[in-house]
Amino acid sequence: MILWIIVITMILMIVSLLLINNRPLRYSLGGLFMFVFIGFVIALSANMYNHYGMSKETTVQRKQIYSAAPTNVPVGMLITKKIENNHYVMMFKDSADDQKATAHFVPDEDNVLDSLKKSANYKKTHSNTAQVVTKTTKWQYNSDLMSWLFKFKDEDRLVKVTHTVEIPNNWQVVNK
Repeated sequence: MILWIIVITMILMIVSLLLINNRPLRYSLGGLFMFVFIGFVIALSANMYNHYGMSKETTVQRKQIYSAAPTNVPVGMLITKKIENNHYVMMFKDSADDQKATAHFVPDEDNVLDSLKKSANYKKTHSNTAQVVTKTTKWQYNSDLMSWLFKFKDEDRLVKVTHTVEIPNNWQVVNK
């Protein structure tokens, strides 16, 4: 919406400076529309560069996971493969009833930019259950006015997604 406001104020500024014959009215309206035009251009630049009118919000989700080992194996197991500095592909079961472990956190080759914003890691804890802790950080507008002014149709406000698999100390980590 701010783009439309910028275009309209620019047209009003030009029309007032070129078509109004009364000199004090011409300069006062032209100056007013120029001031509004420059203000909205600065606000748009501040939003694009510094995320003016937005703040980062982080949400945390926890989900219990189950060992990748067959049910007759008494030890819990997490299968990992390191694919880059801070990213692992991990295999585990999503529910206790699953027969086979499935791969999780595999980067999407079709959407590389989105994959760069995601990371997955694991750590051992003193807990009795294994879980995935997903922290999602996104830019959120501070108010409805800021959303109305600056929101574009298909904008991606995702900053990062961090998956941390927390496993008990007695689980084995198998690196492939």
